[in-house]
Amino acid sequence: MYDVLKLAELAEKFEIEGYKFYTSKKQEVKNKSVAEVFEYLAQMEKEHTEFIRNLMKSLEEGGEIPEIPNQSASYFKSRYEEQKISETSPEDDITDLSVLRMAYLIEKDFIEFYGKAAEKETNEKVKSILTILRDWEEGHKKIIEEQIKAIIERNNLELGFYPF
Repeated sequence: MYDVLKLAELAEKFEIEGYKFYTSKKQEVKNKSVAEVFEYLAQMEKEHTEFIRNLMKSLEEGGEIPEIPNQSASYFKSRYEEQKISETSPEDDITDLSVLRMAYLIEKDFIEFYGKAAEKETNEKVKSILTILRDWEEGHKKIIEEQIKAIIERNNLELGFYPF
Protein backbone atom coordinates (compact mmCIF):
# COMPACT_ATOMS: atom_id res chain seq x y z
CA MET A 1 0.00 0.00 0.00
CA TYR A 2 1.23 3.44 -0.90
CA ASP A 3 1.02 6.66 1.03
CA VAL A 4 -2.07 7.85 -0.84
CA LEU A 5 -1.25 11.54 -0.41
CA LYS A 6 2.28 11.12 -1.83
CA LEU A 7 0.91 9.08 -4.70
CA ALA A 8 -1.66 11.80 -5.43
CA GLU A 9 1.05 14.47 -5.35
CA LEU A 10 3.10 12.55 -7.90
CA ALA A 11 0.04 11.94 -10.08
CA GLU A 12 -0.76 15.66 -9.93
CA LYS A 13 2.73 16.49 -11.19
CA PHE A 14 2.36 14.01 -14.05
CA GLU A 15 -0.99 15.46 -15.06
CA ILE A 16 0.35 19.03 -14.94
CA GLU A 17 3.28 18.03 -17.16
CA GLY A 18 0.85 16.35 -19.57
CA TYR A 19 -1.22 19.54 -19.67
CA LYS A 20 1.88 21.66 -20.34
CA PHE A 21 3.03 19.29 -23.09
CA TYR A 22 -0.29 19.32 -24.96
CA THR A 23 -0.76 23.06 -24.53
CA SER A 24 2.67 23.87 -25.94
CA LYS A 25 2.68 21.25 -28.70
CA LYS A 26 -0.74 22.19 -30.04
CA GLN A 27 0.91 25.44 -31.17
CA GLU A 28 3.68 23.56 -32.99
CA VAL A 29 1.75 20.95 -34.96
CA LYS A 30 0.68 21.80 -38.49
CA ASN A 31 -2.34 19.53 -38.85
CA LYS A 32 -5.55 21.12 -37.59
CA SER A 33 -7.06 17.87 -36.31
CA VAL A 34 -3.87 17.02 -34.40
CA ALA A 35 -3.99 20.48 -32.80
CA GLU A 36 -7.65 19.86 -31.87
CA VAL A 37 -6.73 16.49 -30.35
CA PHE A 38 -4.00 18.16 -28.29
CA GLU A 39 -6.42 20.86 -27.16
CA TYR A 40 -8.86 18.17 -26.06
CA LEU A 41 -6.15 16.17 -24.28
CA ALA A 42 -4.86 19.30 -22.52
CA GLN A 43 -8.38 19.89 -21.21
CA MET A 44 -8.62 16.29 -20.02
CA GLU A 45 -5.27 16.54 -18.22
CA LYS A 46 -6.49 19.75 -16.58
CA GLU A 47 -9.63 17.94 -15.39
CA HIS A 48 -7.50 15.09 -14.04
CA THR A 49 -5.37 17.62 -12.16
CA GLU A 50 -8.47 19.21 -10.64
CA PHE A 51 -9.77 15.83 -9.52
CA ILE A 52 -6.42 14.91 -7.96
CA ARG A 53 -6.25 18.25 -6.16
CA ASN A 54 -9.73 17.67 -4.74
CA LEU A 55 -8.64 14.19 -3.69
CA MET A 56 -5.58 15.58 -1.90
CA LYS A 57 -7.66 18.27 -0.17
CA SER A 58 -10.12 15.65 1.02
CA LEU A 59 -7.31 13.42 2.29
CA GLU A 60 -5.56 16.29 4.07
CA GLU A 61 -8.81 17.21 5.82
CA GLY A 62 -9.36 13.60 6.87
CA GLY A 63 -12.31 13.20 4.55
CA GLU A 64 -13.40 10.31 2.42
CA ILE A 65 -11.82 9.43 -0.89
CA PRO A 66 -14.24 10.85 -3.46
CA GLU A 67 -15.88 8.82 -6.19
CA ILE A 68 -14.95 9.60 -9.76
CA PRO A 69 -16.93 8.92 -12.91
CA ASN A 70 -15.90 5.79 -14.77
CA GLN A 71 -15.32 6.83 -18.36
CA SER A 72 -14.23 3.93 -20.52
CA ALA A 73 -11.52 4.12 -23.15
CA SER A 74 -14.23 3.93 -25.83
CA TYR A 75 -15.59 7.26 -24.54
CA PHE A 76 -12.36 8.98 -25.56
CA LYS A 77 -11.87 7.05 -28.78
CA SER A 78 -15.40 7.80 -29.97
CA ARG A 79 -14.72 11.53 -29.54
CA TYR A 80 -12.37 11.47 -32.54
CA GLU A 81 -13.29 8.23 -34.28
CA GLU A 82 -15.11 9.98 -37.12
CA GLN A 83 -12.59 12.78 -37.48
CA LYS A 84 -10.33 12.45 -40.49
CA ILE A 85 -6.87 13.92 -40.39
CA SER A 86 -6.72 17.08 -42.48
CA GLU A 87 -4.39 17.47 -45.42
CA THR A 88 -0.92 18.79 -44.72
CA SER A 89 2.34 18.41 -46.57
CA PRO A 90 4.37 15.22 -46.06
CA GLU A 91 7.07 17.31 -44.37
CA ASP A 92 4.55 18.70 -41.88
CA ASP A 93 3.15 15.21 -41.34
CA ILE A 94 6.61 13.93 -40.39
CA THR A 95 7.02 16.77 -37.88
CA ASP A 96 3.56 16.10 -36.43
CA LEU A 97 4.30 12.37 -36.34
CA SER A 98 7.32 13.00 -34.12
CA VAL A 99 5.23 15.06 -31.70
CA LEU A 100 2.45 12.45 -31.69
CA ARG A 101 4.96 9.73 -30.88
CA MET A 102 6.18 11.76 -27.88
CA ALA A 103 2.56 12.18 -26.76
CA TYR A 104 1.99 8.45 -27.16
CA LEU A 105 4.97 7.65 -24.94
CA ILE A 106 3.82 10.13 -22.28
CA GLU A 107 0.39 8.48 -22.14
CA LYS A 108 1.98 5.04 -22.09
CA ASP A 109 4.09 6.08 -19.09
CA PHE A 110 0.98 7.38 -17.29
CA ILE A 111 -0.82 4.09 -17.99
CA GLU A 112 2.08 2.10 -16.57
CA PHE A 113 2.37 4.35 -13.52
CA TYR A 114 -1.33 4.13 -12.62
CA GLY A 115 -1.50 0.43 -13.52
CA LYS A 116 1.47 -0.60 -11.39
CA ALA A 117 0.29 1.54 -8.49
CA ALA A 118 -3.17 -0.07 -8.71
CA GLU A 119 -1.66 -3.58 -8.74
CA LYS A 120 0.20 -2.91 -5.50
CA GLU A 121 -2.59 -1.02 -3.74
CA THR A 122 -4.54 -2.84 -1.02
CA ASN A 123 -7.18 -0.17 -0.35
CA GLU A 124 -9.95 -1.06 -2.79
CA LYS A 125 -11.21 2.50 -3.18
CA VAL A 126 -7.72 3.82 -3.97
CA LYS A 127 -7.16 0.87 -6.31
CA SER A 128 -10.41 1.75 -8.10
CA ILE A 129 -9.35 5.40 -8.53
CA LEU A 130 -5.95 4.37 -9.90
CA THR A 131 -7.59 1.94 -12.30
CA ILE A 132 -9.97 4.60 -13.58
CA LEU A 133 -7.11 7.07 -14.03
CA ARG A 134 -5.23 4.37 -15.95
CA ASP A 135 -8.29 3.81 -18.14
CA TRP A 136 -8.58 7.53 -18.84
CA GLU A 137 -4.97 7.61 -19.99
CA GLU A 138 -5.59 4.50 -22.10
CA GLY A 139 -8.34 6.44 -23.85
CA HIS A 140 -5.93 9.27 -24.57
CA LYS A 141 -3.41 6.80 -25.98
CA LYS A 142 -6.02 5.38 -28.35
CA ILE A 143 -6.85 8.82 -29.71
CA ILE A 144 -3.16 9.44 -30.38
CA GLU A 145 -2.78 6.00 -32.01
CA GLU A 146 -5.52 6.87 -34.48
CA GLN A 147 -3.78 10.10 -35.44
CA ILE A 148 -0.44 8.32 -35.86
CA LYS A 149 -1.99 5.58 -37.99
CA ALA A 150 -3.74 8.13 -40.20
CA ILE A 151 -0.50 10.00 -40.93
CA ILE A 152 1.44 6.79 -41.56
CA GLU A 153 -1.21 5.37 -43.87
CA ARG A 154 -1.81 8.64 -45.73
CA ASN A 155 1.88 9.05 -46.47
CA ASN A 156 2.65 5.36 -47.07
CA LEU A 157 5.14 5.37 -44.22
CA GLU A 158 5.04 1.70 -43.33
CA LEU A 159 8.49 1.90 -41.81
CA GLY A 160 7.90 -0.51 -38.97
CA PHE A 161 8.13 2.05 -36.19
CA TYR A 162 4.63 2.05 -34.84
CA PRO A 163 5.17 2.61 -31.12
CA PHE A 164 2.29 0.24 -30.40
